Amino acid sequence: MSSLLKVDRELKSKVETFRTQISSEAEHLVACFFPKKLLELDQFLREPILNVTDLKEIHSEIKFRVPEPILFTNSHDGMDTNTRKRKLDDGLADESWQGGTKTAVMPEGIIKCNTKLVDLIERVKPEIRTLIEKCNT
Repeated sequence: MSSLLKVDRELKSKVETFRTQISSEAEHLVACFFPKKLLELDQFLREPILNVTDLKEIHSEIKFRVPEPILFTNSHDGMDTNTRKRKLDDGLADESWQGGTKTAVMPEGIIKCNTKLVDLIERVKPEIRTLIEKCNT
């Protein structure tokens, strides 16, 4: 069964305009943007920041004390088979309590990051974002 659809001329012209716009945008990406970006990325791959032969060049010394390990006990040793959640002692929920997992804090405070790796990430991340955005258009 084939039926003929009658499409409003105004809608048909809008769709044709959209199709033309998308086609020209895609042609520009394939013919101009991607080749230019490939040449830029090729130059970037030749920069010294990516041509590291010895990883000791980007190594950053981290000096911190390792905290004592947290020992856990197995509460599922057959003694307690009740799987209900525990309630607070007073039976009321504390509004300031947000739950979650306890985390360990470093005794010496904040640890400095590897600046060489941060520089590399700051250089590569915008390139990746640009390519993803252009591929999604």
